[in-house]
Amino acid sequence: DDWTTRRKHAGDRLADAYGHENDGMNRSCAIIMGIGGKPERLIDIESAKNDGVLVLKRFSGGGTVVVDHSSLWTTFIGRTEMMPEIKPYPREIMEWSADVIFGPAFESWNREVKSLGSRRSRGRQTLVFQGKSCGLSGGVGESLVLPPSEKEKQQTTGYSTLPKFRLRENDYVLGERKIGGNAQSIVSGGFLHHTSFLWDWDHTNMDYLTLPEKRPEYRGDRSHGEFLVKLKDHYGEHSAKNALFAHVKRATGESFELEEVTLNNVMKTAHEKFGGFQEWFDGKCRTNIVRL
Repeated sequence: DDWTTRRKHAGDRLADAYGHENDGMNRSCAIIMGIGGKPERLIDIESAKNDGVLVLKRFSGGGTVVVDHSSLWTTFIGRTEMMPEIKPYPREIMEWSADVIFGPAFESWNREVKSLGSRRSRGRQTLVFQGKSCGLSGGVGESLVLPPSEKEKQQTTGYSTLPKFRLRENDYVLGERKIGGNAQSIVSGGFLHHTSFLWDWDHTNMDYLTLPEKRPEYRGDRSHGEFLVKLKDHYGEHSAKNALFAHVKRATGESFELEEVTLNNVMKTAHEKFGGFQEWFDGKCRTNIVRL
């Protein structure tokens, strides 16, 4: 798939960076640090190097994340002259994104899931043949509603108690647990704000990260497994992982006029303006591969 193709190209560049072929590379994930990140303080270097994990240092701030094919990425690029209501500072940008985009998006997603759950709580319809259906008597051709099963009752209770999305300190959370990492790059006249939401992850890949010295107060000393939560755990029963994008698109459309473009459009622009994606990565791109 597209992730595998991109990851293979990045893996080939990693092998070049290490100066040898690494056939035992863990191509299932990548570690991405903020521009000020120090590998020795954030990563289990021995494990990451032994497994040949790709490590990148991006151009934006923020902390260190592990990403894979289950990560969901969003990016907002804004010009301050066109968005004067957003002050070009990290906290103000995060508050805007939480209040105007992601908050409404998760409220919409919650309503959708609760609606689907309420339908289940009303039971299942069944058509009666030969006078009985599952032990319930009725006339032939009559439609009966079976009571919900115990499993469906439990699921319905879960739908009614979906944790609320909010911005806590510098994190997006559901309840007390973080659902993704975000970072900003702010320049004169504009800003970029990107987020990697966690639909799912492999717990063994999270072991590449150490407990950071600087961490939010609400996290305490919780491990990554105790501190993070998978969106899949709350929304996976009724939603595919890309459902988040539909709700983000809907929320964004409330404040902006949207125009959709394809990946081919983006690659064409990259070719016309920068000579191609690879040329841009090798030249002006400020994201770099880290040699451990």
